[in-house]
Parts: sequence; structure tokens; C-alpha cells
Amino acid sequence: MSLQPNSHPRLKVLMVTRTSHITEIDMMCRLKKTGIEVEAITESDCPHITLLKDSGIPHESLDLKSRLDITGIKRLRQRIKMGGFHVVHGFSNRPISNLIWASYGLSHALIIYRGAIGHVRRWDPDCWLKWLNPRVDRISCVSHAVKKDLIKSGVRPNKLTTIYKGHDFSWYHGLPCIDLNSEFKIPENAFVVGCAANMRRVKGVDILLKSLLELPENVHALLLGEVRDPLIKTLAKKPELKYRVHFAGFRKDAPAILGSCNLAVAPSRGREGLTKSIIEPMAQGVPAVVTEAGGLPEMVEHGVSGYVVPIDDPTALAKAIGILSSDPELCRQFGERAKESMQEKFSIDQTVSNTMQMYVDVCHEKGIGS
Repeated sequence: MSLQPNSHPRLKVLMVTRTSHITEIDMMCRLKKTGIEVEAITESDCPHITLLKDSGIPHESLDLKSRLDITGIKRLRQRIKMGGFHVVHGFSNRPISNLIWASYGLSHALIIYRGAIGHVRRWDPDCWLKWLNPRVDRISCVSHAVKKDLIKSGVRPNKLTTIYKGHDFSWYHGLPCIDLNSEFKIPENAFVVGCAANMRRVKGVDILLKSLLELPENVHALLLGEVRDPLIKTLAKKPELKYRVHFAGFRKDAPAILGSCNLAVAPSRGREGLTKSIIEPMAQGVPAVVTEAGGLPEMVEHGVSGYVVPIDDPTALAKAIGILSSDPELCRQFGERAKESMQEKFSIDQTVSNTMQMYVDVCHEKGIGS
């Protein structure tokens, strides 16, 4: 069944999430504008509830206490039955687990979101309560890498759809240019490499710091997020790095800070679905260097908008950073192409269109609304 403009059936969709990123909330609001009847359930501390209500989306708060919240399951089931939804769409682990229990014996299409790679195993009972559960009709994968990983883990390919999490690029218009010298005491002539992550070992930030040891002293690293890998602080204390590694901690203005850097880096070892810490700076014209982990290569065109390097290879990472740090014109050209490629591949309009098509296809397969 092919979706044509203004010809899709009058679908009624319940979307269940926790606090949610603005990309998901914006998608809900835009789906509402297409004529789909959207209702939302979020946790009570979701910062975007007003936006949902202003968009005319009926909203209910539900604070699930665990992945098996009996009271929450009963409330979800009652809400689904009373609402007469064609589609129920769950985001993040806790809502997904409870939605599956709440959906048994009901006829709606159940769609769940998967944004990471790994930890899906056929012998793990917990995975049969989510990703491998037969009640799930479709899994929306944030990247092709996530889809491939789920197929390898035993999920049937016809249950999987890749939909990039799109951004509204007007979000980045007019963001302030952060003075990195006054804000973080970074020398004015420094080439600043920005990296935003919850810095566990899998994020590979230690590889970035090791690469700095092979780069000129004017190359500095600006790290945003919580440091959980103790090796990072140990490396940062080295005499060669002591004044070249800058810790910003958690920052609400992370997109503006990353957009003020010369280069964005994701040195991950694995598990990456599609990281916004690369999309956000690239959308502002900052080139990127990423590893081959997960969906990262889907974001960067090697040798055009940045570089893709092997995992766990500080020398290869240093070489890529060194090329761009030593050639301002090439860095500028890569940045322009990065901005263009983000608009081509990761627009919110494409996400909305592909999500609508997924709803129509799944309902057609199940004979819902026909």
C-alpha cells in the first residue's frame, strides 16, 4: 500500500515515551499536522509537555517504576482499549516492555523504537520481553547498522524499518558562537576538537586523548558530558596533555558549543546507533571524524564531509584530525558539505513521511482500518 499525499487512512496513534528528546516530540507534532490523530503519554517531568498541548495533542503523564510495572500495564491497556488506536508506538526500554504486556490480546499494531546496537541475544529471556517478542509488529531502527544488528540477533528482516531521526535545522539558526577562549581558557590559536558523550569506555574518549599525543600542541580537545571512564582523567594529567584537554561537564548549550568547535569527533568503540552529538555540529557546518562503530559511517561521507577511521586506532584518528587541523580551507569545505549532507539525509520532514508510511504499511499487513 503506497502512501500518497492526503490519501492515508485516518489513523489514530498513541505514542508512549519517557522524557523524550525534542526530535521525537517534534515528530509527534508534525504527524498531528498531517491529519493523523496523535495522543501522547510521557513521564511527568518531560520538559516538552507544553509543546505537545500547544500542538493540540492530548497528553497523559505516566511514571512507570520498572520494566514490569503492573499498575502501569493496567493503565496502558485501559488507555489503549478506550482510545481505539490503530497504532501504538513505544520509545525507550521501560515504556516498550510495559506496552508489550499491555498489548496482548488487542488488535492494534505495536511499533517499538531501537536506537542502539548490541545486547540483543536469543538466549537472553529479557530480550524476548522486548526486541524478540512476537507481539511486536515492527521495529523502527534509527540506522541501517541497528537493523543489521537486529537481523544478526534473530529478528526477521520484514519486521524492521530504518528511519533516521530527523532534525529541524531551524533549531540551529542563530545559535550563539561560544567564545571558547573566555569560556574554557582555550588559546585563541587552538584547533578545537569537540567531543560530547556520556564518557564510558565504549565511547572511546581515551583513544581521542591518545591521538592528541601524536598531534601538534595547538590541537586541543573539549570534552562535554559526564566522565565515567577513569582512564580519561589519568591521560589528561599527562604533561603533554595537561593544558590541552578541557572538561566542560554537562551543558544544556552543548549544540552551540559543538558548533563553535573546529571539528567534531566520535571515537566510539561500538553500540552507536545515530548520535546527535555528530548531527548537531555537522548541521552547523562543522566537519566530523568518526570511527566505524555502528551507524557512525552513515553520517559522514569519508573524504567529503569528514573522515571515517578504524576503531581503537589512535594513530589513524590523529592522522585524520591532523589533515584538517593543518588545512583550514579543506576544513571549511568539509564543513560546508557536512551541513548540506545533514539537510539531505536527516531532515525532520523525511522522518515524518517515512513514519507515516510505516504506519500505513503495518496497518495494511494486519488488516487494520481496511
